[in-house]
Amino acid sequence: MDSEATAQKARVRAQFDTAALEYDTGPGCFAYFGKRLVESAEILPDHRVLDVATGRGAAFFPAAELLSNAGEIVGIDLSDEMVRATNAEATRRGVPGRAQVMDAEHLVFKDATFDRVLCGFGIMFFPDQLHALGEFQRVLKPGGLLAVSTWRVAQISEILAAMDELGMKREQAPGWIAEPEKLSSLLIRAGFTDVSVRLESHSFKYVDVEEYWQQARGTGLRRTLDNLDPGDAERLLTALGRRVCSGEAKGFSSVSTALIGLGRR
Repeated sequence: MDSEATAQKARVRAQFDTAALEYDTGPGCFAYFGKRLVESAEILPDHRVLDVATGRGAAFFPAAELLSNAGEIVGIDLSDEMVRATNAEATRRGVPGRAQVMDAEHLVFKDATFDRVLCGFGIMFFPDQLHALGEFQRVLKPGGLLAVSTWRVAQISEILAAMDELGMKREQAPGWIAEPEKLSSLLIRAGFTDVSVRLESHSFKYVDVEEYWQQARGTGLRRTLDNLDPGDAERLLTALGRRVCSGEAKGFSSVSTALIGLGRR
């Protein structure tokens, strides 16, 4: 592994270790799209399912609900804190599946282990996306299905737009995939067949700007927001308020759009 890839993974791990406790606060964008990803995967009760970049279990728990005692759910994530929080929640819910710390580009599982591989909003963080997809394909059984999601319009889009308006620098995962054609091409290049990509949009209601800000701190943008000096943070909050709030109405809605891609081994 080259030094830049190693450094990128270290940054991602640190980002999500820090964000783990606040992850998916507010209206639950990840939870909503995680459930939609699972519904797309057509999981059967006896399936063995791998959830890559499991985070706080947005896809892990909906998938687990579909499985019988003959099935199995395994989650992996690069972040120790995400894994710890998800396993604590699994224990609380009485879910037998567990998550473990693992690099998506270097899966330890044997060939043809899983009927389904899920990856919700994770692939943009992988330094070598084709290699990771090759690993997903390797651990899938013949005919098995991969279901991945990326952001076309992220749940933090209003903050990103406000930062652009103010000329503030912001981080974005180098592997960001916002176009259906790009995701489809990537899956085909990785050797998947019957590839399809669809857009899924949903409107999320926020109580106020502060709730929107706090949910953004539960994403990969947290480090950027927390490193703002007080003056810039105040300017950004003001610009955000101008974008989303109108008149005397309480709260506001913001539409997020995901790409959901499917491909068979």
